[in-house]
Amino acid sequence: MNKKLFDKVKSLCKDTGLSEKYLKAITEKLGGSIEDDSTDEAALEEAANLIKSVADESQGEATRWAQKPKPDPKPDPKPDPKPDPKPDPQGNPELKAILDKLDAQEKELKELKDSKAKGERTKAIQSLMETHKIPKYLRDTLAKSIAEGDDAEQVIKDFKQGLITSGLETEEIEGKKVASEKQVDEAADSLLESITAK
Repeated sequence: MNKKLFDKVKSLCKDTGLSEKYLKAITEKLGGSIEDDSTDEAALEEAANLIKSVADESQGEATRWAQKPKPDPKPDPKPDPKPDPKPDPQGNPELKAILDKLDAQEKELKELKDSKAKGERTKAIQSLMETHKIPKYLRDTLAKSIAEGDDAEQVIKDFKQGLITSGLETEEIEGKKVASEKQVDEAADSLLESITAK
């Protein structure tokens, strides 16, 4: 493509609003007879004017097409079917009996699920108490204090820590007996006497 021709085309078509890519394409097509290195001003001017006229026509056609009113969308020949009205159980004794039976079965199923979940939770709590070596005589009381939303393991750990801190730890908890405060005091006094006697 002759660069001088393309520069003339760009200059002539700057007000058309056409892209440089489009102008380059029509210049290559319509200016093909002009050699790439041609400097014939008359031939270049004639070719540029021809390309300009095609560009003007293209721009006019594009504008007409863009301004053409869009046709209204065709109405849907098949409107959405309206849902059937909900049957009234009051006017149909058979339907009411079926619905009542379904309600009763749903209630029974919910009770069974709740009962199963409660049993599984109780079993899990007992297992945790065994793991953390909570004395058997305290387990029922502790189990009653664990609410439904509580973290059972954390409650049991805290309870065990409370036993240890309070000095109520027994052989049943850790497999060893912890001395009472009185026993500790007596042992300390005895040790002190033996050291002093020497």
